[in-house]
Amino acid sequence: MKALARLWTWIGNLFVPLAIGWAVYVRNGLADKPPPDGVLVSRAYWGVLIALAAAAAMVWTVALYVHLAKTEDKPILVPPNTTFEDDESRNRIISWGTVAIFVLAVVASLAVFGARYSESRIHGWNDQQPLQPNFLGSRARAFEQGCDAQPSQRVDADDNPIFGVNEYILYLTDGVLMFFALLAASGLVFLMWQILLRRRPRPFEL
Repeated sequence: MKALARLWTWIGNLFVPLAIGWAVYVRNGLADKPPPDGVLVSRAYWGVLIALAAAAAMVWTVALYVHLAKTEDKPILVPPNTTFEDDESRNRIISWGTVAIFVLAVVASLAVFGARYSESRIHGWNDQQPLQPNFLGSRARAFEQGCDAQPSQRVDADDNPIFGVNEYILYLTDGVLMFFALLAASGLVFLMWQILLRRRPRPFEL
């Protein structure tokens, strides 16, 4: 259980400042003028990916901890924040406050990054017009057309080079997001199942 608690704390402590910094980066808070929309969408993609991966790791860590905590009849089911507490010295305010902060960070990150990524429209590499004017339609069209050529330098309408736009790779780009989303969802189902299970009855004693 100590290993799960350390993992929970480590992931959360790493993710929260990373998410805040990346949200500023996605909103272009460090530059004088905004880059092309494709650059911001590509940044948002990585934000969604990191948030989903963190969500999957955290929810499975909590679910396994709850399972062990119920097995050992622990009074507090959530893992301790090992920065401030351990299994022998627990503080409900710190433990549950940590859960609230980590959950809020993941939800807020998915909202911020997801909103920007939802603006994604798949283009031909140097085509200024999207394949279709909406998120799902442009992806469906990309799958219909396929892509055999490797991309060259991305340029804007004035033939100026653009740096920071990711290539959309069929099956892989959104497939990775779906994988981590399903992993997080399955962990959430397992967690809810563990929460709803009754604690094991205490054995009879003389």
